[in-house]
Amino acid sequence: MALIGDEDTIALFKLAGITKSSPSIEAFDEFVKDKEVTILLITYEHAKKIEDKIYQHRLLKNFPIVVEIPGKKKVEKEDSIRKMIVRAVGVEIEG
Repeated sequence: MALIGDEDTIALFKLAGITKSSPSIEAFDEFVKDKEVTILLITYEHAKKIEDKIYQHRLLKNFPIVVEIPGKKKVEKEDSIRKMIVRAVGVEIEG
């Protein structure tokens, strides 16, 4: 797994065990060519800058799977973890 995102998001995912990461969108080409990367996480802010490149990749290749995730700016705008879970999973939780 690899990640392209802001420094705070990278630090968080490093704690989760991701070792391949970059704050630069230029790393996209390197990560999609890397046979060890099967999932490429990219923050919404970074993905917006290369959305055409991501679209082309999704049309032409099956791997790595490119998954857009909220970065620090998006998370700071959320007013609760519950809303983040509902948005991610699509199901309201009781509790």
